[in-house]
Amino acid sequence: MRDEQTLSLSMYTISNRELLIEFHMCYTLKVTKEEQWRKVPWKKFDKQIRKIQERIYDASSRNDLKRVRALQKVLVGLTSAKFIAVRRVSQDNRGKRSAGVDGIASLTPTQRMVLVNELEIDGKAESIRRVYIPRPDGRQRPLGIPTMKDRAKQFLLLMALEPEWEARFEPNSYGFRPGRSCQDARAAICQSLKQKAKYVYDADIEQCFPSIAHQPLLKKVNTIPRFSKQIRAWLKAGITFEGVTEPGPISPLLANIALHGLENHVAECLSTWSKKGELPKGSVASNGLTVRYADDFVILYPHVEVLERVVAEVEKWLIPQGLKISKQKSTIRHTLQKYNGNNAGFSFLGFYFSHKECGIGKTTWVANKYTREPLRYYLRQTPDKDRVQRHIDNIRDIVKRMEKRPQEELIATLNPIIRGWTNYYAFTDNKDTFRYCDERMFWRLYRYACNRHRSKGKKWIALKYFRSFEGRKWIFSTADHKHRILLYSKGVGRNVYRKVAKGRSPYDGDTRYWNNRWKAGVSSTKRYLHSQQNGKCEWCKGPIYFGHVVEIDHIIAKKDGGSNTKKNLRLVHGHCHDQIHGR
Repeated sequence: MRDEQTLSLSMYTISNRELLIEFHMCYTLKVTKEEQWRKVPWKKFDKQIRKIQERIYDASSRNDLKRVRALQKVLVGLTSAKFIAVRRVSQDNRGKRSAGVDGIASLTPTQRMVLVNELEIDGKAESIRRVYIPRPDGRQRPLGIPTMKDRAKQFLLLMALEPEWEARFEPNSYGFRPGRSCQDARAAICQSLKQKAKYVYDADIEQCFPSIAHQPLLKKVNTIPRFSKQIRAWLKAGITFEGVTEPGPISPLLANIALHGLENHVAECLSTWSKKGELPKGSVASNGLTVRYADDFVILYPHVEVLERVVAEVEKWLIPQGLKISKQKSTIRHTLQKYNGNNAGFSFLGFYFSHKECGIGKTTWVANKYTREPLRYYLRQTPDKDRVQRHIDNIRDIVKRMEKRPQEELIATLNPIIRGWTNYYAFTDNKDTFRYCDERMFWRLYRYACNRHRSKGKKWIALKYFRSFEGRKWIFSTADHKHRILLYSKGVGRNVYRKVAKGRSPYDGDTRYWNNRWKAGVSSTKRYLHSQQNGKCEWCKGPIYFGHVVEIDHIIAKKDGGSNTKKNLRLVHGHCHDQIHGR
């Protein structure tokens, strides 16, 4: 049975003097809702929304709030924005798909069309499903999972609010922001520590997200009444700050808004004390640095007495937000020497930063604007020992759990974990750590082989499960070498990471800059396909922008005899990949 549906697709024109919304391309499609979803012109919709978001970012940079509010109202009312919001929560989500109280974890094309027609910022919030996830310290963290409809509404509002706040956020805020990552926070700390050892305040906010005061947050958001009413409804439902993971798309943005201003407050305090002559001799306000990733932040300064004053000011600043510092977990450390019984160095985002004294006859030279002086120590950044041990324990549990499974399946499970872990620490001093991980991995896999064949000798086991490959012996591999375990130390050295430039944002319109950053962070296969396809999706011919979900698709499916060679591969959008395979 075919339904007659009217699908209104809108394009818009915005002049410099006034805002004109022209709806055209209205036509009647005598097709089913499933076919309507497959015929949506995503290329035009993406271009339309991107242009409005760039205008919001530009207006916010100029503090033109009237223009920002007008553009935001237009965006949330566009049919194209509703289509993209539904697509992002139902198709582009490549993580765990958790169901809310509605029991819906995924949508069919027909259900997506129904949701598009129902989507509206109406100031209402549905009930949440509460689950508990384990923390590293053994405690349980509550997490609120919204319904699919509320997720789509949150993403619709996120598309309007995020460009405005990306133009305002502080330069050293990196958590849950588009175009920024843990590597940028790591690079910012390294730039500050590479020429001088400093004291560091490693802060931990006690139960940050559930404790954020709602009224100060709404006052700081300072948006139009309709949006404020919707955000207040989500806050009352407990939908936002139970967790900052995928189920709540707008949660990370609101969390960053709540903590926005911390870096500027520290800088203003140091500047005021410098003008009054209250800083130690030879010290200036620019010696300080505040790096924040979501609710985790560190403050660096060369003098401990100044740092203690800064900590007191930060605690006062957090009180109106309903937050406080955990005295047990927050400490002041020094990067070169022990302080207050704590070892030299500090851990942040899984990296351990410390200074090491140079050997006899060795000197690191540092240069500033005026002189070139010797430095008797150097900066080391290594994987945190606790993170390394946690990773080794995770590998051990997986191998034990899959002891009865075939070798190929075990390798297919372990390789993505190894690849992701090594990529995360690829820009650190990882040589010793990766060798240690290779050694632990070898003995774990050797036990796996021995436990599978208790009656066989060691030589028989070695010949069956281990091979020589590219000059390396004892590689856990199948006989045909099609399946082999990845090595931590293979092809990964001290790589160079380029930190995101100050004042840059994916909404600034510089697609060349962001495409280059995207290509620097993906695999060589994706870079090759991106260049061969001139930066376009091979299926819809639309451009592949920074932040888009992309997939590598086989032109001839492997089940039909297709190979993994680059000639048989193409780069497509995530939703195009679903459409190719009928999902």
